[in-house]
Amino acid sequence: RRETLGGGARRPRLERFTMIAILALLSAGRGNALSHQAALTGRFSSSSEASTWSSAPDMTETTRFLPPSLYPRAHISFEAYQSLEAELDYVTSDKCGHEKTMNPNICEWGFGATVNSVVKPFMHALKFGYCLGNPVGFSKYNCSGWTDLFAPLSEPAFPEAQYDLSLSPQGQDLSNCAEVFTKPITYNEEGQPEFFFEDDYKQCVQMYSYPELGDEILPRTHEEIGFFGSVSLILQYALRMSPSQLQRVEAEKKAMNWPEDGTPVLGLHFRAGDACLEEEITLGRRCDNFETYMKTVDEVASRYNISHIYLATDSDSVTQTLDKYPKYTFHYIKSIGRGGLRNEVPIDDLLHSGRVDGCQEASDTMMDLHFLAKADAFVGKFSSNIDRVAYNLMFARTRAYQPVVSLDNTWCFDFGVKSRRDGVSEDNKELYYC
Repeated sequence: RRETLGGGARRPRLERFTMIAILALLSAGRGNALSHQAALTGRFSSSSEASTWSSAPDMTETTRFLPPSLYPRAHISFEAYQSLEAELDYVTSDKCGHEKTMNPNICEWGFGATVNSVVKPFMHALKFGYCLGNPVGFSKYNCSGWTDLFAPLSEPAFPEAQYDLSLSPQGQDLSNCAEVFTKPITYNEEGQPEFFFEDDYKQCVQMYSYPELGDEILPRTHEEIGFFGSVSLILQYALRMSPSQLQRVEAEKKAMNWPEDGTPVLGLHFRAGDACLEEEITLGRRCDNFETYMKTVDEVASRYNISHIYLATDSDSVTQTLDKYPKYTFHYIKSIGRGGLRNEVPIDDLLHSGRVDGCQEASDTMMDLHFLAKADAFVGKFSSNIDRVAYNLMFARTRAYQPVVSLDNTWCFDFGVKSRRDGVSEDNKELYYC
């Protein structure tokens, strides 16, 4: 009889990890940005392509990658992708033979951070052999449950693949991280998750810190995938959309006149609301105007002959100035909430106080993530969780590094650990949450 984990947790023993389990995969829904078929039959890759490629960038060390071609070859082989797909399908299915099930509690602190918070629990489940159930704990994003936004994890992404049971984890979990990652989350008066600052949680997330432990956290079977690819594929698997969200995708495509298949699109994320309310000294980033972004857009678009832009923004004024750029066709979702209180109060405060509809906010952000990930090149700022997730999803869709420019930080993923460098001042040696 399988035990489902939850409740309290003791402080875990720290062990030096030599492997991490990871992974993920693509969607079963037609039209989903996290599309299974896109990875199998898209113009970006073929099953015969090797995953090792000499010009693969290290996104933790560069803020830009502009390859000669708009559609570079896949950096992850179809065989490696298929193996990961089968692994995650197995641990999330009713055929999972592990004794215990983890239902990770999400940590709500902005939507990008919220979805990033499930990655390390997924890694832990795959490393030590736990079944995985739907994440739980929506509070600020007040949906009734995971499946309001996302497909159930038990829905297979690649049902025809068979998981090799001989690859099942053999190591013993000497930590209590399964309990830590599944215990209920409470929020203080300021809306901050209280467990985020507790010693047992800090120790568990540090066990999966790539900046601290490097490649040794990757298991032998995942060496071909690498850290960036592993995070990307986990996110893609977890964030497959629910039927209602897929229906909204189709409606939004029609409403904003999304271009025909084969037309290159540049994804642009411009933050002008709560990002400009937060102190640079606190987050190690700055608030730039739209013209600054568009200078980089011009560089990337001219290089790859792109004239269509998907614009994700919280600004209610910038959409009124787009006629200043007549050589571009801008696509954006008009129904998404912008401006107003968002120009005065950080969005997390608005969510915590109930002054915005949390579930609608989550759905709106999922739409932006979908269309940013569906683009063929990206301009934004990797100081933003949303931008990092969007580029991870873009990579997972194509299994390749698409053209990208971040106007501040390099890419990073280390949820719960301060390991992000300052994207504003090179002289500042302080690290920030990533």
